[in-house]
Amino acid sequence: MNELNTPKNPLKADINELEFHDDRIDTNINLLPEVSKAVSFDVVINKCGHLGRFQLIHYFLMNLISISAATISYYYVFAAANIDHRCRLPENIWPNDNQYHPINKTHELLVNRYIPKTNDGKNWEQCVRYINGTTNDTLMNCPNGWAYDRSVFGYTFTEEANFVCGSSSKRSLIATLMQCGGFALLFIGPNADKFGRKKVITTVIIFLFVTCLITQTMMQWIPMSIGTKFALLLLNQFTSGLAAAVYNLTFVLMLELTSSAHRSFAGNIALVLFTMGEGLVTLFAYLAKDWQTLKWMNTAFISFAIVYLYFMPESPLYLYSKQDYARMEALLRRIATTNKRKEADWYPVYQELIRNQSVASSHDKQLSFFQKTREILAHRSMIVKLLITGLLGFTTLMLYIKISYGLATMSISPYLGMLVGGALEAAGCITGSLLIRTRLGRKGSFRLVATVTIICVILIPIISSYSPIVTVCIGQVGKYAISSTLAVSLIYVPELFPTAIRSGANGVFSACCRIGAILAPIIDTSINKVYLPYTFYASAGLAFIVILLTLLLPETKSKSMDADEQYEKNRNDA
Repeated sequence: MNELNTPKNPLKADINELEFHDDRIDTNINLLPEVSKAVSFDVVINKCGHLGRFQLIHYFLMNLISISAATISYYYVFAAANIDHRCRLPENIWPNDNQYHPINKTHELLVNRYIPKTNDGKNWEQCVRYINGTTNDTLMNCPNGWAYDRSVFGYTFTEEANFVCGSSSKRSLIATLMQCGGFALLFIGPNADKFGRKKVITTVIIFLFVTCLITQTMMQWIPMSIGTKFALLLLNQFTSGLAAAVYNLTFVLMLELTSSAHRSFAGNIALVLFTMGEGLVTLFAYLAKDWQTLKWMNTAFISFAIVYLYFMPESPLYLYSKQDYARMEALLRRIATTNKRKEADWYPVYQELIRNQSVASSHDKQLSFFQKTREILAHRSMIVKLLITGLLGFTTLMLYIKISYGLATMSISPYLGMLVGGALEAAGCITGSLLIRTRLGRKGSFRLVATVTIICVILIPIISSYSPIVTVCIGQVGKYAISSTLAVSLIYVPELFPTAIRSGANGVFSACCRIGAILAPIIDTSINKVYLPYTFYASAGLAFIVILLTLLLPETKSKSMDADEQYEKNRNDA
């Protein structure tokens, strides 16, 4: 057996074992100056290889989850789209009138007789028709259903369930239930802090996949009423929303697999590939043109991530915070071996890190997970961080949805709109990742891109009445800026909290993001258009308050995510 593998826990090593290893250390005397009492976990990861082949392989495979989360998040855009529709002609006039566009001159003449035009004279009214087909006739609702335009989205659930006119509000539940699934991170996050990132990610993805398979099989092949099918689709959407929670956990795991020098790179990969998922779901929707087929394509993509779960590593920082030194040493050796680092390169530094564990860490090990969490959260500084980051998440995603929603209504093609939006998000994420590596750091970068977002949000309602084209351009700049803001936030927030509560705190942040995402379209659709500009000004004002509050947060650039260092700092701040 390799002598280096002997002490699984150096804290328990006796004097003879330490003397035994002195022979190895003497043969690498040049390494001794690098081993100091100020060794942090960042130093150990750096010695094992903080951005080598190990990280790159797993980042690539982990981001299958990121892409899956995006395809699920934007499913409702195509499956429950607001499609063009009109009343069907009377059966005695034109039987089985299922084609939205006229199929011949006679059909066009009858449609124009029975279906009134909108005020602009370009389109047909969607929810009423004439009783007898004369212009002075009485209008009535659609007694025998609607004819739908399938030329853009194909066969949607909107058409199957007739969620138009008086029932159109039910469509929003398909998006809302998916967003509500993201709230599960409030429960899943703390469990990831307690049981480990890998175990919770694996459990949730398998549950998500099995539930989707069962509900989709029932909807596809078991005869049922449309009400039952709608209930199953809502259950499917809520479960699918767990993908957002898994994405957040995977994001944290990626940050914890490297050092402070490359955390922005790790986060940026996940964010950019998420935007690639937007492009992928757009491609799926264009090819499928059917809401159930699109569901199956999304679920099939999740299966690729399931195969990888067995090989996914645990977070070394999590193992360190739990003082699980045997598993941590095995994982570090795996990282170093894959990155072609010799054991002599990292093992002395690792031993020094373990030897220098504080007395406080021994005390922490005796506490249960919930006792340790309560002890951490008892500090005022930690509560302040949670409140500020919660408001930051709410405001940022509310602005993101508000800008995206406005651009969607101005887009000529939904497919082109999604692709352009995804490209802008990717560019924004890359910009945010580059900015936080400069002297601006996390805080300065957030304030810069958030300020640009505020300017765009204020200008949109002012310019919209003068030039629609300029408004779209400003909106696209706003989409780019808010994407940068989100990118900086998603990397910055996990760095603010110790490993013991990092996933749980990120769960609070994510839940607040979901609230903002749900409220934004509700506000825009429920407020009279006359007062809609004031919602832009109010959102900009709230964002300005958030910028001021971030002045109270610490800068985290180049700081280790070392659990004990962070924990000790928060304890001393009390």
